[in-house]
Amino acid sequence: MAKLFENLWVKISAILLAILLWFHVATEKTFQVEISLPLAQIEISDDLVIAEPPPDSVRVLISASGKTLLRSSWKRSGVRLVVSGSRASKFVTELSPVNLSLVKGDKLNLMEVIQPREIVLTCERKMRKTVPIVSKLVVRPDDGYLISEKEAIFPKEVTLTGPWGRLKDIDSIETMSRTIESVRDDFSSRIALVRPDIYGLVMEPDTVVAYFNVTPVKRREFKNIAVRLINIPRGSNYDFVPQSVDLRVAGKNETIDSLSEELFSAIADYAIADSSDKTPLQIVAPPLVTILYQSADSVKIIKNNVNSGN
Repeated sequence: MAKLFENLWVKISAILLAILLWFHVATEKTFQVEISLPLAQIEISDDLVIAEPPPDSVRVLISASGKTLLRSSWKRSGVRLVVSGSRASKFVTELSPVNLSLVKGDKLNLMEVIQPREIVLTCERKMRKTVPIVSKLVVRPDDGYLISEKEAIFPKEVTLTGPWGRLKDIDSIETMSRTIESVRDDFSSRIALVRPDIYGLVMEPDTVVAYFNVTPVKRREFKNIAVRLINIPRGSNYDFVPQSVDLRVAGKNETIDSLSEELFSAIADYAIADSSDKTPLQIVAPPLVTILYQSADSVKIIKNNVNSGN
């Protein structure tokens, strides 16, 4: 028994070396394996795009040495299909080693396509168009602050490439909806664009940056701003209530300090009065001034009866 453990490490090393030698010889042999690989690339005419999803994978017969088959990168890379004579229509194309190849095929042979032997492809003319981006980002400043300038988005447009029939009616792309509350400082945010559900669509970019300029505000009240009724029919005699409006406004300190009542207008348009003789009251304020409150939002028009003398 003692002799069994003599030179134990030498014996173990010899066994391991024998195993490694066997593994080396075994993996140098050529094997054939049947395997499903992702259909990773489809090459068609440059002026076309695939408009409907093709099969996810293709089952093929691969021949290679054992060592090569043990690698995993060629499996993840999948296969490439080259379609000759592609056209803008739905058509059937056969799959064979003639038009199907491994994306990473070094020292590997694609022997046979097992299934499917043919697939249906739907191709459309490729369209490339640029459309504006519509922001759905809402920033609400904290009390005592306001957004002093209009939101800036960069970039302002997105380029879409995809099937003509699905892109032709798209005239804008929206950002994801998002609301930011209680902002006190200048604010920027990267926000994703909403991707249309179109197969084969390429959208560049897929995110934008939105900028908001936030500043502290000063408040001020203005009393008895006269209301002006416009578009009164000639020869008519009308009254209206209220005839003045009170305002509370906000803006930058220097802007608010420079204001006077003459810079505000309150206008009611007779021509758009409703059936109850009410018409909206429009407040015209200087630039960079926010109306926080107005004492009336509409005007009631009252027709006066005029008695003719004898």
